[in-house]
Amino acid sequence: MTRKDDATVRQHTHIRGQVFRDVTRELSHELTRAERLVVMLRYSEELTVLEIAAVLEIAVIEVERMLEHVAERVRQRLAPIYARPSIPLN
Repeated sequence: MTRKDDATVRQHTHIRGQVFRDVTRELSHELTRAERLVVMLRYSEELTVLEIAAVLEIAVIEVERMLEHVAERVRQRLAPIYARPSIPLN
């Protein structure tokens, strides 16, 4: 890989990273208070699903549902940005 190619890859990676941060920031404003709390406990505090359920005094299945709901919303937001171009089969 040439230096120019390497610089292009770094620039592209930086732009995607910025877009990811912008999308996740926007999405965080759309989440419920409970969803934000569950995400924070899971990914910032690194608690397990079981520990989060105990702390919040809710069922494990509820924590799992919230995490899956948030993950799906993130996927929906990022899919158009990170999608690979399709290759025509003709």
